[in-house]
Amino acid sequence: MKNPNWRKCVLRGDSKDVIKRIPDNSIDFIFTDPPYNLGQHSTGNIPLPGRSAMNNDVAAWDMIDFNPEEWVDEFVRILKPTGNLFIFTSYNQLGRWYNCLDHRFDTSNFMIWHKTNPAPKIFKAGFLNSCEMIFTCWNKKHTWNFISQSEMHNFIESPICMRPERLSNPKHPAQKPIAILTKMIEIASNKEDIIFDPFMGVGSIGVAALKLGRRYIGVEINEDYFNAANNRINTILQTNQSRQQVAYSDSYKTVDNNVSSSEIRDVAVSYGTSYYELEEFFKGKETRNNIPHTHTGLQPIIKWPGGKEKELKYILPNIPQFNKYFEPFVGGGSVFMAVQAGEYHINDFSSELISLYNYIATSDKAFFRYVELIDKSWENARHFFNDNKSLIEIYLQYKNGIINKHVLKLLICQFCKDKEDDILDIVGKSFPSYSCILLKEMETNLFRKMQRMRELEVKKHPLSDGDLFDNIETAIKSAVYMNYRHMYNDTSIVERDKVLHCALFFFIRNYAYSGMFRYSSKGEFNVPYGGIAYNRKLMSKKLNYYRSIPLLSHFADTHIYNLDFEMFLRKMRPNEDDFVFLDPPYDSEFSTYAQNSFSKSDHERLANFMLNECKAKWMLIIKNTDFIYDLYNKEGINIQTFDKEYLVSFMNRNDKKTTHLLITNY
Repeated sequence: MKNPNWRKCVLRGDSKDVIKRIPDNSIDFIFTDPPYNLGQHSTGNIPLPGRSAMNNDVAAWDMIDFNPEEWVDEFVRILKPTGNLFIFTSYNQLGRWYNCLDHRFDTSNFMIWHKTNPAPKIFKAGFLNSCEMIFTCWNKKHTWNFISQSEMHNFIESPICMRPERLSNPKHPAQKPIAILTKMIEIASNKEDIIFDPFMGVGSIGVAALKLGRRYIGVEINEDYFNAANNRINTILQTNQSRQQVAYSDSYKTVDNNVSSSEIRDVAVSYGTSYYELEEFFKGKETRNNIPHTHTGLQPIIKWPGGKEKELKYILPNIPQFNKYFEPFVGGGSVFMAVQAGEYHINDFSSELISLYNYIATSDKAFFRYVELIDKSWENARHFFNDNKSLIEIYLQYKNGIINKHVLKLLICQFCKDKEDDILDIVGKSFPSYSCILLKEMETNLFRKMQRMRELEVKKHPLSDGDLFDNIETAIKSAVYMNYRHMYNDTSIVERDKVLHCALFFFIRNYAYSGMFRYSSKGEFNVPYGGIAYNRKLMSKKLNYYRSIPLLSHFADTHIYNLDFEMFLRKMRPNEDDFVFLDPPYDSEFSTYAQNSFSKSDHERLANFMLNECKAKWMLIIKNTDFIYDLYNKEGINIQTFDKEYLVSFMNRNDKKTTHLLITNY
């Protein structure tokens, strides 16, 4: 490694070729300004009375079709789990970016850049073009440097880029001011983070990034823009060099835009670091070996106990080369969905879970229709709350001592009686043949919630108006949840309509507290509603993901089974060229997922088969206990450890921090 302290890599070439050379999960922040495709809306020369005609074309490159759909897979692949993605865009492209990326991330949002000095209107009709949009998305635990409430609006103002900052030769029609770029980089990244800009233009993002102590990779295909960007970025580095008295050796080369992608990979050289060396730097930091399989960027199918989405950073770099993929305990599918393979064989002992996988794989119309009906009732619950803000007045009377607990209960009872038809309309007539407890649950939940709200205000602090609204809405949605939970526990539905039961299972998985599954001694599911954080959640986003082409393509190569793990492995008999990923229930007192127990004898069965009979390469991820360690501490078995942070500790069943084992036979 010639220069492990590299600062920048600027490349002239087609970023579609360059991005393929960037390893998985290696970029901290993708921040870019791709073409808006406004050129196709241009009217060309506009005649002006007494003056020369004005041409409103943006640039020749903006006339070429730009398709966001062609970029998202690579963006998702190279971005770290803690990374952010910010894309400047326009009204005609915003919806396309949303459709491509929203289902791939936990959160998507947008910012508005308001230009305080937009170009005036020649003909005084319509609005000034004073705003541009920035589409943003990220996953949980992303890098985020919150400044202050007043500074974190999704609205930012500045003049458009003016001289002396704006270049005149070459003149870039979309050059962004450093001021707004700096603010966004400060919020969405940390010092030494790697920022990637595949549409570098004249390098403004690179200038802002290097000023803030970040590292930068930029790609630009236009020679004039590239040279301007490189000069600006080198000037910043030289300024930093003089300040820090650090010597750098400048040895960049450009890449002619008519060379092959392999030449781009091999000859492009950055500021003291070749691109090949840059890739090796990534690998040295992120992986033990070469990364043999590209991360698909696909998300898990469903939230599941012990899901491994956050452990992919440990798992994926350690997966060997293989032909077929096997997973006996697929659960939510974090690893199955993330790994690329020619053929997949997945299994789980939970019949409900496997039904869900099958309905998704076959795009079952009945399943999607049932889920959409349930989702509609969730929206109806919100509308019901918005139409009945008188519930807030009832609570305020109770809070202020105007009425007592007994009167509160009578008022809520009367409210539910008066609004009976409206309450029942929340779920409508979608499931008329099954018992409905919504009216009873509405009364119970409103009364209990108002009692708890008052207790909270007495013990801690007054609730804001927003908190009052959120709590009352939670009571209403909890009643809807309890009604569907009641239906889920109705054994007659299992017998009469398995598809409906699976849709209810899917709903419960999404809205139960922390996605937990727990059953009473009678065998009834009894986890409560997740609370305020779930009020705005809709399943339509998941359904769109289930219908997406990348997901369905993944399932096209997948075989799905509902067997005991050992029966599955004996039936499949994976060979030396295959790979088996194992994520069994942990060795603990709480090892029952969806009423399917997994005992120590099951762990012994698993270890015996994997150690003595399995011919394939395999990896096991599991919590470290003496029992498990002794099972696998054998000759030829490699054991690594890592720590995992649990988000929820329910009934003290999980330590907040525990050592996990990554066990392989290779």
